[in-house]
Amino acid sequence: MSEKQYDFYVAGPFFDPEQAHSMEQLEGVLERHGRTLFKPRFASQIEEVGPEGCFEDDIRGIQASDAVIANLMDEDAGTMFEIGYAHAMGMPVYGYSEGLTPMGRVNLMVAQAVEMVFSGPEDLAKWLETGEHEEIDYIQF
Repeated sequence: MSEKQYDFYVAGPFFDPEQAHSMEQLEGVLERHGRTLFKPRFASQIEEVGPEGCFEDDIRGIQASDAVIANLMDEDAGTMFEIGYAHAMGMPVYGYSEGLTPMGRVNLMVAQAVEMVFSGPEDLAKWLETGEHEEIDYIQF
């Protein structure tokens, strides 16, 4: 990748145990494949830096990364903002949606902003190892 500090900014919700587990899965695949990550869920504590500080830390994290990979679980508003911000900057953005099938749905604004959507850890690992990815023909709404 480039001269940036991180390979990926890992966007996604982490507000309940299921979301945190999904984020751990995503981050784990990337780290096992030697990628450096900016993890906004650990970057700053809102109690310490306030909302403005969290926002600024995350913006700096996106700017310090080569690409954004976004966990699309629960269509988290913050994640959607991060996708749009990175896309507007001209950065590569990737989606991650565990269990995505041809009957699955991805918001059309997100689907159009991302390079590809990975259907889970195995799909992402295959792409990281081989560069191969078979896009699922999901529904854009």
